[in-house]
Amino acid sequence: MNAYLQDKAHKQRFFQKGLIAITILVFIFSIFVTRYALSGSRDDLMNGAPGTEDAYRAAKQFVRPTIKSQNVYFPESGFQCAEQPDSVFIVKSYAEAKGQPGSKNITSFEITLKYQGGNIADKRNWRMLQLSEN
Repeated sequence: MNAYLQDKAHKQRFFQKGLIAITILVFIFSIFVTRYALSGSRDDLMNGAPGTEDAYRAAKQFVRPTIKSQNVYFPESGFQCAEQPDSVFIVKSYAEAKGQPGSKNITSFEITLKYQGGNIADKRNWRMLQLSEN
């Protein structure tokens, strides 16, 4: 009977030590997961395929340097965008450059962009295939 009680006590200590080890491992794992989840912005973590709004934001970054004015306005809703296969986007819109008081220069443009992967907001992850301005 004494051997039975000693064996039972030994198994109970072994179980308690195993439970403590598993608890510590779960705690450490949860710390790593939490730190990873908080290491980037939500956009970085949920970076999927770009949409038409993303392509338009990228298009503005490519068109702005081609206009010879510092004061350039792009409409927020007056654009058209078509998505082609392989993350190619064709964006049509206009830019309004304000020069001297009362003068406006409107430039219509059509730009073809290819998304190459990575952060959608980074211009380096887009490649301009074609740009035409009127």
